[in-house]
Amino acid sequence: MKIKPPRQAQAWSYSSYQESIGRALYSPGITSNKKTHISCGSSARMAEIWCFPTYGRFFYLARTALNPPASLCKKLFPAIGEWHYRLAAKELSPGDPTQPTVAENAFVQVIMMFRKTFIQDSVLMMELHPCYPIWQHSIFSDPAYLPFKRDMLQIEAQEHDPAHTLLQ
Repeated sequence: MKIKPPRQAQAWSYSSYQESIGRALYSPGITSNKKTHISCGSSARMAEIWCFPTYGRFFYLARTALNPPASLCKKLFPAIGEWHYRLAAKELSPGDPTQPTVAENAFVQVIMMFRKTFIQDSVLMMELHPCYPIWQHSIFSDPAYLPFKRDMLQIEAQEHDPAHTLLQ
């Protein structure tokens, strides 16, 4: 069995973007001559509906001001660290014909980012929905989680000004 080399990610040309948006709109019978910025209005409406605080042209989420401890991240999807190292080792071995694809690397990166975001969001989700069974998991009673939770709640209670957070 011959393994194909991975495809390199390429920038999407404007014409192919326009064409695919046109086909997506044409399929259900929608006609529009404003295809370039068609998603901008809905994105702004969604941000307004969900009460995202906006400062200038940026969205600010208070939870991003504090990273969870690495020990907590490693307890959520513990095998992803091993996969990350395996993919890195494959990239560094020039004689190996099975090089990791862009999709493999991207998937591992997404899972690593997801576990960090999940732990950050769990603090406020726990406040909103304290009875959910997921909060019984051992990670949420871990000695590293409790100070993280306390600090995250303090950040959330403060004024949500990104400049204020950066100056601290």
